[in-house]
Amino acid sequence: MRFKYGITFSVIILIFMLAGYSMVQLNKEAKSPNSQSSGSINAEKPPSSNSKTSIPSNTTSESSFTSIHMVDAMTGWASTKEYILRTDDGGENWTDITPKGIVDQVTGQIFCQDGQTAWITFTQESSPKIIIYRTKDGGQNWKNVEISRTYSTHITSLSFSDSTHGWLLASDGGAAGSEWVDVFKTSDGGASWKQAASANPKQEIPNGIPFSGDKTGLVFANQKDGWITGGSPGPSVWLYTTHDGGQTWASQSLPIPKGYHTGGGAAGTKSPYFFGSKDGVLPVVFQGQEPPALMLYTSHDGGISWYATTPAESSQESLASYRGFQWSIIDAQHSIVSDGYKLYYTFDGMQSFVAISPNIDLKNLQQLDFVSEQLGWAIIDGDLWKTSDGGHVWTEVNWISTLTIKIGSNSYEVSCPLGKERYFNALSTSKGIVWNPVPSTEGENLDLHPTSPYTFIFKPKHSNEIGYESCPKNFRITVANG
Repeated sequence: MRFKYGITFSVIILIFMLAGYSMVQLNKEAKSPNSQSSGSINAEKPPSSNSKTSIPSNTTSESSFTSIHMVDAMTGWASTKEYILRTDDGGENWTDITPKGIVDQVTGQIFCQDGQTAWITFTQESSPKIIIYRTKDGGQNWKNVEISRTYSTHITSLSFSDSTHGWLLASDGGAAGSEWVDVFKTSDGGASWKQAASANPKQEIPNGIPFSGDKTGLVFANQKDGWITGGSPGPSVWLYTTHDGGQTWASQSLPIPKGYHTGGGAAGTKSPYFFGSKDGVLPVVFQGQEPPALMLYTSHDGGISWYATTPAESSQESLASYRGFQWSIIDAQHSIVSDGYKLYYTFDGMQSFVAISPNIDLKNLQQLDFVSEQLGWAIIDGDLWKTSDGGHVWTEVNWISTLTIKIGSNSYEVSCPLGKERYFNALSTSKGIVWNPVPSTEGENLDLHPTSPYTFIFKPKHSNEIGYESCPKNFRITVANG
């Protein structure tokens, strides 16, 4: 089993003032037949392998991707700033599966065990409670439970070892290299939760999680063995482990290669990955020397011991040019790493790395997600990119939104928010067969593309003239049962 499912996301739900709102589905429009293209809007050829594409900033768009996890080549989960999404066809179509009732700005974690089973946590600034949603049918139906809290909480990690046993790491905040966290545990698939451990500044618990240290993640390989990762201004690498399901914790030491600094927060551990009962990979970032390096420690005894491997070093010697590392652990032998400049691929259990110079700029790389040595996705500045050749050539996944509405009259009017106090409006007086933009400044900059009765697509003629704070790049309206 591949324990690689924790995904951070930020969700902002938009309330559409449309009568009879039904559903939103996101359809991928790839720019190349080589990346499973569909649709007919502005199909373009992918960049050639000897040219580099500059990625424009798109972080203000509410439709920007914030996370992705593909379970396999066909099935996956993702999030934008406004939707939780799922695909069954390798990204050809993305369906909105956001639980109903989620309003205002919320942050959380999603853990997807497979293509059908997932859990999502939400917290709100206005309320200290934690809301945990769970689904067993790919997001068609959700159930939820709440955990009452005294203080506002940030969810750092969510981890399940199977469909029944799960753990949640909640942070109550911290400073100066210390952090108050609580660990919650479920033994019934997320229907109920109880506190298992705490790092409390008011009371240090023997054999517990220390208050000192900035915690970065929590992972359980099975019902008993788990790890909390982090960083500390202390002299050693910060890593704690439990072997009783999270009741007691102890520090675990790592062998540090000669020349690598660990003091003063120069080294930080990240959530480990496990494949089967024995093999594990533990990322550790060393940024106290030049060049910074990522070392993927390996274990072959279920995490009892960890061994240093060949580091992936940044191509930039200066710390001032350091962009941080992103990685995707495919299995115990194969991983791909980026320093924000190049990609580095290993196929021999992290014993060596081969540098790859991709055809796109990786400056604002947010996430890598590979399901095999060849097939992978990347999020760069909120845009989704895909590769089918191991990272050499990437094509942008240019998806469009489909809003399906049900209105009983003969006159249909729909609105798409283009930003604060800005809307695009379209009107049909023929049951959706013919659409016209309602006269407005925004309407003059948009083209309507009828595709079938009850369906039209509009898109900006000049993208730099339209704000995308809360509207996708392209938008499709479908009227059902008109």
